[in-house]
Amino acid sequence: MQITPVDEYNNLFEVKDIMSPELVEKVMTTPWLDLPWIRQEGQEHWARRRILNEHILWTREWDNHINTIWSKVGEAIGRKLEISYGSTWWLDEPGFTCLMHTDGELSGAMQLSWIAAHEQLGTCFYHNKNGTPIRKQFLSVPNTGYIMLNFPKKNEYTHLHWHAMLRKVPPGTFRLSSYTLLAPMI
Repeated sequence: MQITPVDEYNNLFEVKDIMSPELVEKVMTTPWLDLPWIRQEGQEHWARRRILNEHILWTREWDNHINTIWSKVGEAIGRKLEISYGSTWWLDEPGFTCLMHTDGELSGAMQLSWIAAHEQLGTCFYHNKNGTPIRKQFLSVPNTGYIMLNFPKKNEYTHLHWHAMLRKVPPGTFRLSSYTLLAPMI
């Protein structure tokens, strides 16, 4: 497991090899297009499916692994974290893009890439809402991704996380990612 800050703000981290090889194999061989889904709440107009976790056969194993590594994740990012309450699985359909935004009051998240037509379908972070300069372009490579923290340390401010995925998911393909919320321990 590798978790590395991308810059001096220490609130955006590159994540690599966080899941076990056994879980990676399960993610990569799951028939995602055959699983029941709904539109993500609050994003109903997006070409995004939220896969229903109860239909993923290895969900409990995934959640157990996340909770096993959560204290190490907290150590790596310099924050104590509340226990994780599961991950959301997003299947982004052909044509999907995500415009520039911040996640507002969301305390933090870890988004991992799994399946994509090409590496350039990762999330890109910027230093401001104008889209320049680029802070970090994440590639869409299995078992990699990012952790972003929106909660500051005591007596500090938070550098806003302007981010987007502006390249369209190509026809006949999809982009799969897992999304796990982070909450600071109070």
